[in-house]
Order: sequence, then structure tokens, then C-alpha cells
Amino acid sequence: MSVLAKAQQYTGTEGLIHVPTADMDSICSARIGAYYMNKEFTPDKFTFEGEKYNTASIYLSVTPFKWIQLAYTQTLMKFHKYMNSNAKTGFYSKDRYFSVRVQPLRERKWWPSVVIGGNDIWGEQDGKSGSFYFRNYYVALSKHYELYGNIIGAHAAYRHWKKDFNSKWNGPVGGLTFQPFFAKELRFIGEYDGDGVNVGADYMLLRHVLIQAALQHGHYFNAGACLYLDLDGVSKKIRKKKENNKDKI
Repeated sequence: MSVLAKAQQYTGTEGLIHVPTADMDSICSARIGAYYMNKEFTPDKFTFEGEKYNTASIYLSVTPFKWIQLAYTQTLMKFHKYMNSNAKTGFYSKDRYFSVRVQPLRERKWWPSVVIGGNDIWGEQDGKSGSFYFRNYYVALSKHYELYGNIIGAHAAYRHWKKDFNSKWNGPVGGLTFQPFFAKELRFIGEYDGDGVNVGADYMLLRHVLIQAALQHGHYFNAGACLYLDLDGVSKKIRKKKENNKDKI
């Protein structure tokens, strides 16, 4: 069964839209991307002068081994320029955080894959990262089934958010994915994120560009794109090219 790597695009790690999964990227792969987030997608505390706002995240993720994935994410924050209340406003600050995912059990015929992970895991309460807007921990399970050439994915997770203002997303979450036999690069997504139902789709274009569009609660638009790099494949091509050059000499 061929299951293309897809991402939870606002962090650049494997997942659905707002829900993590137990899928894992290929070994020695990396992602560089950005994601537009509607204000309903972000934590309720993510405000400027008492009001929520639309924003975007920028991320880099790597999978150095088949059992671990690491990511670094920056989410744009609205502030007054130079922190001066009389200056103009804009995205003059960023919320930065690291994400880690570990897969102790890979999917096989009779059991699902299992991932233990977390976002915004680094930083002390009294430090600069003390906001913990996106800090959460989870355990996720994923299992895929082939039906007439189509691939159906079943995903479930239990998630706990650090801050009370994110408590609406606590508890059991999950979703289903569908990859049609005629376009395995395309994936349709339906998920429950603890607060409502989200729907969307993503598509791997030319094996290196992943795009995603989604509607949170069937209404609020979110979208993003990333560059997917197979570093192991690149290194193999370089070694093969060097060997061919040696043979010619």
C-alpha cells in the first residue's frame, strides 16, 4: 500500500488539518513552508488589543530517522512597531516554538502506527516563551485500508493543551482521509478537532510541492503550501553521479 506523506500544515509535521496523526515522513526528508490561519484557527488568547486576527505560520521540519520528526515554527504576531503604542501596527513579532514526534510503533497488517508528540515543548514559564500559545501533548494512532485501489485512513488521538484558553481542543480528536485510486497524490480530509468538524484536501504536486486548503467548521478558510525535500534521494543521486564520473575517468 502506498501512502504519500502529508502534513498538518500549520506546524509542518505529519497530520490532518488541526489534528495530529501517527503517520511519519520518509527518512531524511525535510519541509519548508507557510500556512495562512484564519483567526478562528488560532488560540483564543492570540489577540491584539483584545481582538483576534488572521495570521500565518512559517516552518521548517526534518525527519532525520524513520522514528522521529522535529519542527521549528514561527507564527506572526500583531504588535505596534518598536513596541510604541503610537506607532503603526503590523506583524512585528513572532511566536516561536519547537515540535517533536516519536513513533515507537510502525503500522503493520494487524495493528496501527503510534506516535507520541507535542508542540511548543521548549521554554520556561517565566521566560520569553512563557506564552505557550500552542503547547500541547498527544498520543495518536493511524491505520490505512485499501479498498478497490483507494486508500482510506483512520486516525485518532488524545490531546492535552497546556493553557486553559485552549481547553476546547482537549480530549479525543480524530478524522478520516481518502486517497482515490486515480490520483494518489490527492487526499480528502474530514476531522473532529475537539471543538468542531473541519474539512479540506491536500495535493502533492510534482512530488515536491504540497498544497492544502481547508474550511474550519465548514466556514473559515485556511490554506498553505510547502516544499518537500527528499534529502536521502538527493544524496543517493549525488553519490551515483560521482561514481559515474569515476567510471568515466
